[in-house]
Amino acid sequence: MKAIPIRNRRTTNPRELLLYYPYLFSKWNVEYKPFIGRKKTDLRFLMTNLVKGETSILDQRLETEETEIDPEIILSQKWTQNKALKEGHEFLRRHYIHKIRSWSVPRINQVESFLIYLSYEIYLEEVKKKPQLVLYESISEQIDRVDRYPEIQKFLKTRGVCS
Repeated sequence: MKAIPIRNRRTTNPRELLLYYPYLFSKWNVEYKPFIGRKKTDLRFLMTNLVKGETSILDQRLETEETEIDPEIILSQKWTQNKALKEGHEFLRRHYIHKIRSWSVPRINQVESFLIYLSYEIYLEEVKKKPQLVLYESISEQIDRVDRYPEIQKFLKTRGVCS
């Protein structure tokens, strides 16, 4: 399986739990005609969250590594890869028509796609003198409270980590 490499976090707290969030990475060629100028072709990278069904544009290709992941620590997907690719195509079509203001409907071709698993580490830390579960996202190196992510909180409840 392809995953984003885990980056070391400088902390004294041991990792309570590691879980993986499924995404679909896709690469697209988009040919469009702007209002002014000649036809252009863009190479676009998309990431689709297969749990929430959200798609966003990436600036560049991601570094991944092949790794073995226990299926028990992967959040369950609500979207299939086919549904995510259809959403990615529609996302780009709307983006080029409404934001880029293409003179005509853009020609959009998918080049490649594959699943990526984004790692999250969960720690128990003291926040305002109360122990709370916090989430560390290794790709962005951001920390946030677990209670802001209902899908992760539900996943943890099914495993008896939090109530």
